[in-house]
Amino acid sequence: MTRRIEHELMRTLESAAGRAPRPAPGLLDQLERRHRRRKQRGQIFLATGAVLAVAGGSAALFGTPGASGRDTTLTPADPPADPPAAGSGKVRREAPAAEPVEKVWPAAVHDVPDRLADGRKFRPQTMVDDRTVLVSVDAGFENVGELWLYDIQDRTARKVTTVRTPKDATIFASNFTIGEGHVVWWIAHPDMGLPSVELWAAPLAGGEAHLVGRVHAKGGVEGDIAITGGKVMWSHSGGGVYQAPLAAGGEAELIEGTDDFGLVDWPWVGSPVRSRESWSGSMPDEITYRTLRNLQTGEERIATERDGLWTCRVQWCVGATDDGGAVQRRDGTGHREVGSVMTSVTYGNQPARDRFVLAEDRSRSVIYDIKTGKAGRVAALDGGGFRMMGDERLYYVETKDGYQLVDMAAIEASDPAR
Repeated sequence: MTRRIEHELMRTLESAAGRAPRPAPGLLDQLERRHRRRKQRGQIFLATGAVLAVAGGSAALFGTPGASGRDTTLTPADPPADPPAAGSGKVRREAPAAEPVEKVWPAAVHDVPDRLADGRKFRPQTMVDDRTVLVSVDAGFENVGELWLYDIQDRTARKVTTVRTPKDATIFASNFTIGEGHVVWWIAHPDMGLPSVELWAAPLAGGEAHLVGRVHAKGGVEGDIAITGGKVMWSHSGGGVYQAPLAAGGEAELIEGTDDFGLVDWPWVGSPVRSRESWSGSMPDEITYRTLRNLQTGEERIATERDGLWTCRVQWCVGATDDGGAVQRRDGTGHREVGSVMTSVTYGNQPARDRFVLAEDRSRSVIYDIKTGKAGRVAALDGGGFRMMGDERLYYVETKDGYQLVDMAAIEASDPAR
């Protein structure tokens, strides 16, 4: 079987994951542990997508890189809603009309090689600023050993830190997040005989990594890490939002009243977190993060009921029904169909930055901007496989000569109406 055939088969199975029957209790956790090991490679789909996929639909991940500083007040929809085909009652499955992403948002797209000057291959992790990307060099299979800053204009790099992973780690370093002059990540490994999740940090200027905080619990960090006000905040996969000082760590603190919440976009937290219950047959009607709460102001927002599996951010929701994929505001307005949308109904957060959604167009991915209605098609996936970071700023694919990077923040910056 050639790599291209393998890739096409993988994409076909993954695109069915969003509507596949849920696994029996316990199976998802076993498969997710494998997925978490792969997360730092940027592979965002749950392993269950390849095992259980039996129907149309899909699942994808965008995480949150930290305190966004973005305006989270509700704003009117920009392009009008696109109605279903007359009399069909079905969601159209066409991907949004898209040109190559470099033509749609030229300032946001960068083609870079995949190796440092010494010949070692690196993998993108997240954008630091509009010209610098954090990259990793492996110490072993899927195990990050070093972090570097790569200048995409000068093609130069400098080392940030060595990532030291315990030999008994059950999940390698994942979710690399930038904020307040530091990079933060998490690992999972036994501590004093108990399962634990640890947050680590290192200064971007260079230096030794240090422990930020530890939680004794099974599972891991679910999607979101925020860095603001000298603190690190994150969600546990079983529910609960934790915080710890960025400068020095130890035991993390559960933020009061967040036991059943997950971090959506600091200071917003949402409930319920992703369901792990099994189901079969028609897709159930569920809304992840249906209730939002602002931990600074106490404001609450509740999404309207709707058919299908949905995940909501502060303003927009993305989901899948038995008929296809769509986006819609929390209040039920602004509905538009997004064809074969790669939804986050299984795991992760979309829309990224509360405005970007991924759709599929055969062997390529399409980035759809809800706010402007523009769509960009990424480079062909030349046998290197589909890759997307667990980060809402950077999306990338492997190309024949390296990587094509798409900086979501740069797309926002190019929008005159932002």
